Amino acid sequence: MGVISPGHKVVEDRRVITEGHLDGYSIGLDLGKSQDFTAICVAEVFLCERQRWQKLQFEPLAQIVQRRVTWRYRIRNVHRYPRGTSYPDIARSVRNVMGQLPAAPVPPALFVDRTGVGAPVVDTMREMGLALVGVSITGGAKVNKPNPREANVPKSVLASALDIAFAEDRLELTSQASASEALKSELQGFRVKKTAHGNETMEAWREGIHDDLVLATALAVWGGEQRIRPRQPVQWSMGR
Repeated sequence: MGVISPGHKVVEDRRVITEGHLDGYSIGLDLGKSQDFTAICVAEVFLCERQRWQKLQFEPLAQIVQRRVTWRYRIRNVHRYPRGTSYPDIARSVRNVMGQLPAAPVPPALFVDRTGVGAPVVDTMREMGLALVGVSITGGAKVNKPNPREANVPKSVLASALDIAFAEDRLELTSQASASEALKSELQGFRVKKTAHGNETMEAWREGIHDDLVLATALAVWGGEQRIRPRQPVQWSMGR
């Protein structure tokens, strides 16, 4: 990593995310009530670097002054199940989706909203052999993990994970996803705002008629952020 000498004028300052390599998949599932939609989001998770490059005045080349290992997400599929689809049918569909994913270094990770009606469905999915983390969406600001298979996650934390991934250009939506246009529409009404006390809250989320795709995506991204990062930065080749 280069060192910028004090007093030298910086004429170029840019941040980039390297392409990285596929590390695995993070899957979010929002279980709707009988009158609501259920949605699934399958995100490819790439292990990459977030780099900061600077160029000094009179110097011919830019150099890296900051780097950190991070995750980048590409939405492989986002799908909304029709109203009235039974929970056993949804569970079988999720099992099929996970079983058809291309091989990756790390097995797929599934994060299911178990708030409300989700708890018994999570039990059914586990009985079918699906390894998953049941996520109870709460208020407050702290995440609580009673055991490796359960997590109590504030809505603000889920929203913040999605917001940060977008802000850092670490979330890519592809046209391959069957409901990608619907997701883009939902995301237009999603944003995180800070209260007067500095707390993050969600605005126009979980209040509209259709927000299931956003929640499924937020679960996938939050779940991806829980992955263990390598201790040492990964060295990637990078053009200047």
